[in-house]
Amino acid sequence: MKKGFTLIEILAVLAGIAAIAGLLVTLIKPLELVKCARDSQRMNDLQALSSAIQHYIISTNDIDLDGPYQNRGVDESSSTIFISVPSDKESLPPTFVVGTSTFIVNSVNSNNLKNIDGTGWLPINFQSLEVRAINVLPIDPVNSYVSKYFYSYVFHRGMRGFELNANLECNRYKKGGIEDKTSTDGGDDPDVYEVGYILTLLP
Repeated sequence: MKKGFTLIEILAVLAGIAAIAGLLVTLIKPLELVKCARDSQRMNDLQALSSAIQHYIISTNDIDLDGPYQNRGVDESSSTIFISVPSDKESLPPTFVVGTSTFIVNSVNSNNLKNIDGTGWLPINFQSLEVRAINVLPIDPVNSYVSKYFYSYVFHRGMRGFELNANLECNRYKKGGIEDKTSTDGGDDPDVYEVGYILTLLP
């Protein structure tokens, strides 16, 4: 005698599948929300840094955009990209190739990472100002070279210009998203969030 599935058994299986599908949807959506929250922090951080650098440029007579270093502008002999990844946490390459340009990679250890006296990951001495626009250097919420989520800074000494970059991870803010931030920021890379005074310093 052959035995088949009853209607109740089929409905129970379908209900189970629907429950699992619903659970997956609820799990996936919060993950995207977390990504969007991190991206909001990234955009706020870079805007705050950009404002602080501009404040520094207009508030000092002795503008030094590479602090304790020398000739690190993109228009100088030792073109450098300063990144927020701590040197004691990951193995970092000595140089960073972007298009046809090669940059020296500069990072500091995690103890100095957020310093605003020129020894932090961004080398400007904000402490030299009477009125500081920033009290601590922000870092990317993931802050990993391997994951490609970190902040970067380059500058042009002759033009007193600079560029700050970050990769975004939320589809909402990426190129083609409903709130596209990367291809509408005025920079030359449609896939990277760029702020600053000259947004073409990193090819």
